Amino acid sequence: MSRTCRIRLASVPTPAELQSGLKVLGYKLNLEGLDLASASGFQGCVLDGEDAGFSVTQEGDGLSLRWTGDPREHCAALMVASALQKLSEAEICLGSGAPLSAATLHSRVLELLDEM
Repeated sequence: MSRTCRIRLASVPTPAELQSGLKVLGYKLNLEGLDLASASGFQGCVLDGEDAGFSVTQEGDGLSLRWTGDPREHCAALMVASALQKLSEAEICLGSGAPLSAATLHSRVLELLDEM
């Protein structure tokens, strides 16, 4: 399974907009002011009161989020992708796969939460 989420989007929401988008989706993820527009490398966050995080790489038409084998990191990255999809109609692909629908992406987040 790929440990990379590729996100194509026209514009990156502000940190406050992204945090609000996560809240609207019901995700208990605190990005602690993370600004994806300028982020690079590992970015720490808090998932349901516990440390998590993922790596961010800027790309020409968007960004990539990467995680280790830790399900908390995987879940955090997909939560952010889901919020970006909702906020800016971003195209989300896992690895080199086809774009995911919002429903499929949300279902994957819920599956990961159930596994933790």
